[in-house]
Amino acid sequence: MLNVYLTVDTELWPYSEGWPVRALSPDKKTFDEEIAACFYGRTAEGDFGLPYQIEQLNRYGLKATYFLEPLFADRAGGHHLADVVDLIQRNGQEVQLHLHTEWLSEIHDPTVPPCFRQYIHQFTLDEQAALIAKGVRSLQAAGVKKLHAFRAGSYGANRDTLRAVAQNGLSFDSSYNFCYLGEDCKIDVDKPLLQPHKFEEVWEFPISFFQDYPGHQRHAQLAACSAEEMKTALLDAWRQGWFSFVIVLHSFELVKGRSAGKLSLPDKLNISRFNHLCKFLSDHAGKFRTALFSELDPGVIPEINSPGVLRSRPHHTIRRYTEQVYSRFF
Repeated sequence: MLNVYLTVDTELWPYSEGWPVRALSPDKKTFDEEIAACFYGRTAEGDFGLPYQIEQLNRYGLKATYFLEPLFADRAGGHHLADVVDLIQRNGQEVQLHLHTEWLSEIHDPTVPPCFRQYIHQFTLDEQAALIAKGVRSLQAAGVKKLHAFRAGSYGANRDTLRAVAQNGLSFDSSYNFCYLGEDCKIDVDKPLLQPHKFEEVWEFPISFFQDYPGHQRHAQLAACSAEEMKTALLDAWRQGWFSFVIVLHSFELVKGRSAGKLSLPDKLNISRFNHLCKFLSDHAGKFRTALFSELDPGVIPEINSPGVLRSRPHHTIRRYTEQVYSRFF
């Protein structure tokens, strides 16, 4: 059976031009609009953020990992973080740690670096360890009892990040994204990482990807793949005997048009993709199980050597382009 990790990057982005290079105005006291959009997916047609996602997951008997970014709470208020933690955990889903170091432009904490940088890999090992430690403390204060996994914002990790993760007692990382290697992700490995591998005393769970046309790869993100591309990749991974398949989406991925002064709009294409994915996984429960890092014993993870790179079918990729063009106008 293939372990499917549905991972949701859950993060807040302020409505402020030039942020984080330009810090937020001291006059900004509330983040109600951003929280409504980024966490709850509020639209005139209903909420399509965390409440909707979790309702659908539970309807189909699925589990997801919410990689929750806590640094925002130092500026926006810890009660908002606690509310999100409570929503996720009381509905049977799990919280793990996500960090966007952009928020350091707003944080005044002597335990962490005083200035933001775009990626966590731009900090020293000791600084990265301090940042992860702060994230752990913040989530625990918000109600998370034990953390097991980490993902860097924008996949911006390096080998020192993995060492810092291990120093903080976490067993798993899921920052490696083959499609972001270079400026963003700097976890250097000898060949493309397709399955979990242990580096620096941490098990790295790579974001899954597939070749969508010769010489080009697409990572398994809900908004980046057609429903048929995702289904094909999952089935091919199952046939090849993969241990895990990691899918990415965001807390706000089912809405579009987030901006100040107005409600977001439902993203009907992504809502459809999400619902199709949930139904597909539920209908094929004999092949796939949605897994949680908190339930994973590191001792049972196999070393799978050189599985084949997954490949999309040309007509599925063509359909994705057609869908995305159509969604821009409707």
